[in-house]
Order: sequence, then C-alpha cells, then structure tokens
Amino acid sequence: MKSLKILLISLVVLAPISLRAQKWEIGAAGGGSFYTKTDVTKGSTSADATFSPGYAAGFILGQNMSRHFGGEIRYTYLQNDARLSGGGKTADFGARSHALHYDFLLHFSPSGSSTRPYISFGAGIKQFQGTGIEALTQPLSEFALLTKTSETTPLVSLGFGVKFRVSEKANLRVEVKDYLSPAPVKVISPNRGADISGWLHNFVPMLGITYTF
Repeated sequence: MKSLKILLISLVVLAPISLRAQKWEIGAAGGGSFYTKTDVTKGSTSADATFSPGYAAGFILGQNMSRHFGGEIRYTYLQNDARLSGGGKTADFGARSHALHYDFLLHFSPSGSSTRPYISFGAGIKQFQGTGIEALTQPLSEFALLTKTSETTPLVSLGFGVKFRVSEKANLRVEVKDYLSPAPVKVISPNRGADISGWLHNFVPMLGITYTF
C-alpha cells in the first residue's frame, strides 16, 4: 500500500504538466506483456528468472506541445506470474506490477494528420508485487525464493507506435513499449550464495483509443 501511495502522489505531481498544454489527450490502452530472462547464479550453475506472458491495461493523459512534439503520463497495470526455470524444473508464483511514467513523444507527421507515426522515451517507477501463496517447499529454491512481497524500482520507458485519426476528436493507437527495470530481488529473492542482477525488458504491445480536446 505504501508503494501504491507513492504511485498516486507521483501522478498528482505530474498531472499539472499535462493540464498546461494547449491541447490534451485522454484515453486507455490494453494488450500483452512479455518479459526477457535474467540469470540467477550459484557457483557454476544457474537458473532463469523471469515473468510469464500476461496482459496489460492502463490509461493515458497526454499533451500536444507543438506540431511534432508532445508528452504524456502513463499508468499501466501488468499481470505476469513470477517464474524460475532450469534443469527441467519450473516454479511459478502469482505476481503483478504497476508502471507509472512520463514519456516524451516525437511525431513524424504534424498534428491533424490522418496517420502519425511516433517514437517515445521517458522514465518513472515500477512496483512489482508477489501475490501467490508461499509454500514450505519450492522447486529451484536453492537459487531463489518467489515471495509474497512488493518492491518499487526505477523504470525506463521506450517505444514506438502509430496514431490513426478515426474522427475529428478520436484516435486509434497501435504501439509497442519496452519497460526496462532492474530485476526485483525481493519478489524473486536470491537464496544464500546465489546472485541475481541485470535489467529486465518488459515488451508491451498495446492497442488504444484516445480522445483529443
């Protein structure tokens, strides 16, 4: 709950940035959520740590600051179970995450165009939450324990997409985000003598609809 309060406070702080825009955009998006793997090493052996494929949904509050440049606050809920695998064994544990960030958008066609390709980049925070039921025994526990806890990490957001103008005020959006964050070492907690490091890529393809006013 404390981390969720941090997310909400950050949103309140960032919101006035968008409200000062000459023209702003509000909407929602949803799609899939897919993670890369990182290694949990112990001596000369290792296991893969990741999150299973899942889904994503969130909202968008954006601004158009010029003909080609804009920005937006994004919140995305991501449902992906934590997973360890190696040596023919797999351990899964219920998990979810919340991403909150501000992105800058560079459009390759001016505002008002019927089709507007764009790239985005920004930063924020991501909260990982283990939601499963902890057990006395767990496969691959010599490498790491999947725990019912939460952890907030830095987040780097990169992406590209296309906005399609479907009416005077409405836009259909197709985009792919790459959320980069350090591996959550509390939700996937290395056991004694083991180590987990590096950053995870969280690829999130989404379809959205926004309303401009």
